[in-house]
Amino acid sequence: GFGMASQAGTAKRKDTQEIGEALAARVAALAGDNAILAGDAILAGGSVAVDACCGVADEGFRRGAHELAFAVIRASLHKHGLQNDKLCRRYSFLLDTVAKSRMSAKRKGPPKMLFLREMLGRVPEVLSGQLALLGGVDGVKAGERCVLMKERGVMVIGLSLLEWRLLLEKQAGPKMEMQMISGVEEAVVRGLSLSEGMSDDQADLKLSWNAWALKLCEAEEGTPQLRGKCLLQRTVLLLAQNSFQKAIDSSGEVMRIQPANKHAAALNATALHKIGRKKEAASAVTELIGAFQRSEDQHVQDELGAPLELVVSLLVEMHRTKEALRLLSQLLSRVSGPRHQPLFFGLARLYAKHGLNKDALVLKLPQLCTRPPDRRTWDLLKSMAEYTPAAVEQLLQSYIDEAGPGRFTHVPQITEVMCKLPFGAHGSAANKALKLLQRCASQVAPDRPEDLKIIVEDLRAFMSSNI
Repeated sequence: GFGMASQAGTAKRKDTQEIGEALAARVAALAGDNAILAGDAILAGGSVAVDACCGVADEGFRRGAHELAFAVIRASLHKHGLQNDKLCRRYSFLLDTVAKSRMSAKRKGPPKMLFLREMLGRVPEVLSGQLALLGGVDGVKAGERCVLMKERGVMVIGLSLLEWRLLLEKQAGPKMEMQMISGVEEAVVRGLSLSEGMSDDQADLKLSWNAWALKLCEAEEGTPQLRGKCLLQRTVLLLAQNSFQKAIDSSGEVMRIQPANKHAAALNATALHKIGRKKEAASAVTELIGAFQRSEDQHVQDELGAPLELVVSLLVEMHRTKEALRLLSQLLSRVSGPRHQPLFFGLARLYAKHGLNKDALVLKLPQLCTRPPDRRTWDLLKSMAEYTPAAVEQLLQSYIDEAGPGRFTHVPQITEVMCKLPFGAHGSAANKALKLLQRCASQVAPDRPEDLKIIVEDLRAFMSSNI
């Protein structure tokens, strides 16, 4: 069976070569005719020359060499531009034809890829030489742009700016629904975010989108940064599937590209620990602690998410809780004012997640709140209500003490934060909030209608959300 297939392949190559030579002769003749047709070009907008080009492509199509027909029409497009409607329609038709041949029966998952670079590379030299003379270099080499042909489930990679403009302007007929993509990087990032956005129970689909993005990145020589992104996501997915050895290899690849990538190093240490290479994992974690201590303030903000979370989890799992606390309190010492609220909140989440002693957080919280309190302060207090309720309550008390006739502006925010507090010693938070509102209402003087308005509106909001 295999012999038959390879014979068929050879026959096909021979056919392609033969058809290529026949088309090349016709394209060469076009160039000869062009001198004669120069007069016509001025008279008829070049329609005779365009018809001649379409004729060559049509012959390729009739003889079943769809890719060659497409190559001819693509070069013609680069020669004659987008003015001639027939040429544009023929181009769209042939692009759809070659895309159709790539369609897969099962439509779930990432699109098939059609690389123009590979396709143009298969055009016999004798023909591509003539096409270069016809349409210039752009007519025979792949460009940067991409288009996703939704109906076909195929992404075409390597369109020139001219082709892209044609598809953008003439979105050929209603049946060809397309998504224009400016370049490989955008396509890769889109694949990664589709993988990211899927729920965890679709692990295979997540992995197949990631593999698609990585393949595209490598085939089109994406930047090392972009490749690192793909591999990092792949590592996260492998770890989630308990493929620890593969996760070790994959994170190792990222570390080779980006030696300072803490996320990759943390994933690597986690996989080593899970597979039982405890000693290596332990020393990797120690190195990571050092890296976190050395990293500059602006980076800590970015690395707070996954990398730090993995390191703290590992330290707790390795019974190195003291070190986890020391690391967190060192990072906490960088928090110096309201602009560090996101960093503070991220650290608070880790303290809470692992049930670590929260004294350091409680001491730090007041430094992050502005006086008078602004929107960010209220947001922070709302978020912190479940992590450090006592500290939040203390701060609220200081704001309550400042409230009084003519100073009720913050009462709505105070009650909102109160309602987020867990059920405390003095009964439910909502009860406390209601008592506060009653006390404020009793202080309202008749000559201050705006005070009354604040309290009444807050009561109304309170009732609608709590009763």
